[in-house]
Amino acid sequence: MQTFLFRCPSTGYNVQGSFEESNSPLPSYVGQHCLACRRLHIVDPRNGRLLAERQPTPANLSRHTKELK
Repeated sequence: MQTFLFRCPSTGYNVQGSFEESNSPLPSYVGQHCLACRRLHIVDPRNGRLLAERQPTPANLSRHTKELK
């Protein structure tokens, strides 16, 4: 089992996450049940960033603004 830290967006606490190691490459994102707020967060185990914190790319941003019009 591999562990990592991420910051809970609801409480601001640092929370330890974990996932089962396998012979496959490190996953891009893993679901974590947060012990601080008891919600589910999608976290990148390589850097502890949440999927919701991901910076929008120009392609995603233009598609999103088209959907809003």
